[in-house]
Amino acid sequence: MPEKSSGGGIGANIGSAVLGNIGSAIVSGAFAKADAKKQREMEQKIALLSLDQQKFLEQRLQDVQGEIAKQQIIYQYLAVQNNNEMLNRIQGKRYTSYIVLGVGIVILAVVILKLGKNKNG
Repeated sequence: MPEKSSGGGIGANIGSAVLGNIGSAIVSGAFAKADAKKQREMEQKIALLSLDQQKFLEQRLQDVQGEIAKQQIIYQYLAVQNNNEMLNRIQGKRYTSYIVLGVGIVILAVVILKLGKNKNG
């Protein structure tokens, strides 16, 4: 008699994946619905404000956006500066390595020349 395998195989895996996707869609939909509700409430509250208050909020929003833009520019500048400093350090170490290698080659050449003279002379 053939033995029955335990587990559902491919069908069970597909079923689990489908259930997982459905659950994920439900949760995402609930969050989207809550966000949309909050957005509508905020728009209603803004609509109830006076014209001066709306202008004040608009100006404040522009100030905040301007400040964020300034901070982004500063962070980009600092990142470029930091990158340049690191490149300069690496280049300085490279030059130091070249100098040490050059001095080592000169010393090795001098030693080889002296050993050559001692054997001949």
